[in-house]
Amino acid sequence: MENKLLARFPGVIAFPATPFNSEGEVDLGAFGRNLEPLLTRDFSALAVICSNGEMPSVTLDEYERVASAAADQIGGSKGLILGCGQTLRTAEAQARIARRVGAEGILLVAPYSNDLSEVGLADYYTRVAGAAEVPVFLYQTKWSGVLPLSLLDRLTSVENISMVKDENGSIGHYLNVRQEFGDRFHWVNGMAEPYVPSYWNMGVRTFTSGLACFIPDVTLEIRDLARAGDFPAVNRLLDEIITPLYRLRNRRPGYKTSMIKAAMTLCGLEGGSVRSPLIEMTPEDHRDLDAFLTATKLKDVELR
Repeated sequence: MENKLLARFPGVIAFPATPFNSEGEVDLGAFGRNLEPLLTRDFSALAVICSNGEMPSVTLDEYERVASAAADQIGGSKGLILGCGQTLRTAEAQARIARRVGAEGILLVAPYSNDLSEVGLADYYTRVAGAAEVPVFLYQTKWSGVLPLSLLDRLTSVENISMVKDENGSIGHYLNVRQEFGDRFHWVNGMAEPYVPSYWNMGVRTFTSGLACFIPDVTLEIRDLARAGDFPAVNRLLDEIITPLYRLRNRRPGYKTSMIKAAMTLCGLEGGSVRSPLIEMTPEDHRDLDAFLTATKLKDVELR
């Protein structure tokens, strides 16, 4: 199967948020306005309704409306990736929507189960990949653990399961996968900006970013500096901007998306609220975020 996404890599995949208004409803107008800064910059792809887009919290109707709006606005100017997950039937329906709107790939999240087996998980991945008929990223997360070599071996015959987004951070596991499978599974640094130096020098030069929603130029500067081999400069940006933002983001469980949405709003975009079970930042943490964005002049950057 042709994987059109690979022609766009290496590069940066931005992960837009799904804004909800004060009534908790999807705000498509805000969503479209928030996409504009990402479309005018050199991102390889946009991953919509994924982790940062709160995929587990949207209904199937909302999913289809956001996916269609994204596809219409992006119009092939960037790669479009859509998140899929939840129950098997829901994930299959999402995958069919992704194919119908013209997505170039899906990011497939393992479902929660209190009795998960490798055979069952391989069947789930295979069925959803069959519904998608486009290239599939498997999502290797902190909560689900690494994808065992034995599981990947079961999936080698599924042609369109061809990529892995690593948000687990086990470099050793990546080396084992590379030794076992070569380039069968295209690896993407889903640990984002902090792992650019580590992964870059092992040949993994596509990375993801949620922070790109409000500091797209910093994210792309990190990419450009890495391409130039200037890792001291990369590390300065990590120390001065990225690590402090991650510290704020990691203050409390449930901030992964709400911190990004709060920062978007502080920077002049329309982040909106998050849906339960995610939580909003406390007033104190919000003030600290505002103070940091002000001190670093990140609020002064024109994002329109």
